[in-house]
Amino acid sequence: MDLRFTLNLREGQLSVYLIAGVLSGIAGLLVFLVIHHFWIGPIWFIFPIGLVIAATGGLTVGWAYHELLPHLPARPWSTLAIVSLIGIILTPAIILAELREPLFTTTETGAELSVSVGYATVVFILELLMTATLVGGLAGWLIGRTSRAVLATALAGLIFALGPGHNIPFLGNSHGTWKGIAVLLGVVLCAAVVLVEMSAMMSRWVVTQNE
Repeated sequence: MDLRFTLNLREGQLSVYLIAGVLSGIAGLLVFLVIHHFWIGPIWFIFPIGLVIAATGGLTVGWAYHELLPHLPARPWSTLAIVSLIGIILTPAIILAELREPLFTTTETGAELSVSVGYATVVFILELLMTATLVGGLAGWLIGRTSRAVLATALAGLIFALGPGHNIPFLGNSHGTWKGIAVLLGVVLCAAVVLVEMSAMMSRWVVTQNE
């Protein structure tokens, strides 16, 4: 295998993981909306902006998977490894949310913010976005041991927080906590399966085309 073939294969495989990441993000969004529709209530109006966020975030997730894959177990265990990694990244935010007073109070007409918007924003940034980014970066270093792995996984952590984990601070220490975690688990599991399986399928195609 000459150097030119190796470089073309490497570039082709990176594209594969980016595409798989986009598909996994879209799949996760659809699962979230379907579960929300039947279990909580329809919110399909968020689909356009959600699609943009899911696809853009998927690029980052695909890049992180590309950087970490050589250090992950083989399929199908790599799917469980991805789910576990996302769980680890979001766990600090879940714990912090459970240790403080809830941000919302339940009323006869629904739920109302029980703190100021400024305080809720600070909580969202510090408890969720910052912890997910830091833990993601740390995981990237421990697993990948490269600066690219650190950057990619830190950005992926931020995306996980903004995407499937966005409700964590708001559902913390409330009656909706476990329902939110169940929805989150369904979304993450679906996205991980699509990411791993689509990456494997398209990688085989790239290798075949370069032979």
